[in-house]
Amino acid sequence: MKMSHVVDREKMKTKEWDDNELLLRLRWNGVNFYEFVLPNGKTIVMDPYFDDPNDPHNEYKYTPTDKSAGEWVHGADVIVLTHGHFDHTGDLHSVLEHYPEAHIIIPEHTIPSVIVDQNIDYFSHYFTEAGAHDRFDFPGFTMETCRSNHNVGRAVSPLNGAGGSLYKDSNGKVDFYQLYKWIYERELINLKITTDEGFQILLWNSEMQPDGMGFETRAYFYRDAKPDLFMYQTAGRSFGGDRRHPNCEPMGKWIASVKAKSALPEHQQHFSYDELDKMAEKFSEICNAEQQSTSFLTPESGVWYGYSKNAEGEIEISRILHEA
Repeated sequence: MKMSHVVDREKMKTKEWDDNELLLRLRWNGVNFYEFVLPNGKTIVMDPYFDDPNDPHNEYKYTPTDKSAGEWVHGADVIVLTHGHFDHTGDLHSVLEHYPEAHIIIPEHTIPSVIVDQNIDYFSHYFTEAGAHDRFDFPGFTMETCRSNHNVGRAVSPLNGAGGSLYKDSNGKVDFYQLYKWIYERELINLKITTDEGFQILLWNSEMQPDGMGFETRAYFYRDAKPDLFMYQTAGRSFGGDRRHPNCEPMGKWIASVKAKSALPEHQQHFSYDELDKMAEKFSEICNAEQQSTSFLTPESGVWYGYSKNAEGEIEISRILHEA
């Protein structure tokens, strides 16, 4: 059996953009901002947001360009907002300025906070509210959603205690819009994207807690899913609360349970490339112990990668030399 391993970016094969073997073209633009280009040319943009260099929330600054998000992206037939926080939606307006007819997939209760925070005209764009379990058919691919929730951070009570003042007006009364916004901008969707060519991407955006569960209780959606590409969340408390000394075992076992052919991280701006590679090495060891073969890639920001399959159906990842 082929062993799990970390892809060596220095020894990676190269392909041209128009190579007809490519089943997926992918680029990471920092934070959770990913682009996907399918064989038929259709484009999916996920969580458009370039990190703010003055924001300490972003430990590493991975934004690859001085262009606006709308100028930078290859295209935007579909925009997926996994949830409503600013670091997943902050450049939505820029992408829509250049691609006003894009279909926007968003957790259904998140819309009020996004259109207000980002000053988006709801009536001038194609907003599609994703339910707890939903399916969308687009040219070249289908998209299935599975509702989850954001990671568990510091304890903040919406009505009293540490954070209560955030949701009260000057008279001390609860501002129910702010309360609604706080609750539902945390509403999150996980995704399965299946192309007409049979390439499947599983994006899982919520956290894995050290107890091996967290919000990952909908095992039917991910366990033994065997996607061609699995994208796992590295933000929040998924590593025992210590990013500099991460406990990789719970997430490694969880990744192994998915039985993905290849995997890469999401929301990884809290780690250096070296840290991400070392985490991937630990995930590989855990997957090998579980008799699971997965190729782990730490993507470099702003670089296009191409995914294809060999005669045995194994995933081959290449660096794309030139964008069309």
